Amino acid sequence: MSSRLIFIFSFIFVAFGLFAIMQNVNARAETNAKKQVQAQVEEKKEIKFVLWRSKSELSRGEVVTNNKLERAVLPELEANALGVNSDINISLVEDSRANHNIPAGEYVFPEMFTSPEQAGYLDLLASEGKILYPLPISTMNLINNYIRPGDMVDIISVSSPLTNLADTGARITQFQGVKARTIKRGVKVLAFEQKPVDPNEQQNQSGNTISPRVSASGNSKTTVVIEVEPEFVSRLSLAQRTMHLEIYRSQITGEIPPANMSDVIENYQGIRELRGAETQTTNVEVY
Repeated sequence: MSSRLIFIFSFIFVAFGLFAIMQNVNARAETNAKKQVQAQVEEKKEIKFVLWRSKSELSRGEVVTNNKLERAVLPELEANALGVNSDINISLVEDSRANHNIPAGEYVFPEMFTSPEQAGYLDLLASEGKILYPLPISTMNLINNYIRPGDMVDIISVSSPLTNLADTGARITQFQGVKARTIKRGVKVLAFEQKPVDPNEQQNQSGNTISPRVSASGNSKTTVVIEVEPEFVSRLSLAQRTMHLEIYRSQITGEIPPANMSDVIENYQGIRELRGAETQTTNVEVY
């Protein structure tokens, strides 16, 4: 075989080898490029969810606002590990409160908070060891918006050993033993509920009927929800059904002093009549 043919065949083989190598390099480069593009596309399509977490520790019953929470964005896998498969929306209204203690940095969800119109809200306001008590009181001396939930009040009773003053139509005809005094100081108010007085109910509450509601002036009476110690409940329940009750904002400097009839009627002693072996005190009827 001549050297000319050998050169031609060698050139062909070398050219074919170079062509194959170039094809292989181009194929690898194209594959890498496709992988990079695919990775970029997948990265752009990665799903993320919006969550919220506490900035600082929140206590049970504490009022929670949006300022006490911070927004967090998590990849789908991390969110799924927390049981989340969609964006979390925390809709806090005014005076929303935490249902339990929440550590700082913990992810929070709507069910961890209770708004004022939801069931169980009053339980979050009550102090540990206290009982919630709905106490109907007289609106005679209440000032609108002067006492609000969260305020501390004193409960004042006007009592008579001869007349049930809890009755709406009660009238004091005997002054003997009538007195006003503070029966409980520093009681926390949790809520008010006011409704119009039913005229039929007013007519039915007459004579000596013991009413579960205290007397009221005007066209409304108020039920105030307070918290008291368990040992005071029986006394308060009895007072509610036998006395005229009012509330006044507690004063740090001192308590409201008690008063007897002699404090408002100078030289009050009553008129004593001697009938046989009995002594009876007669007083002018007061409405």
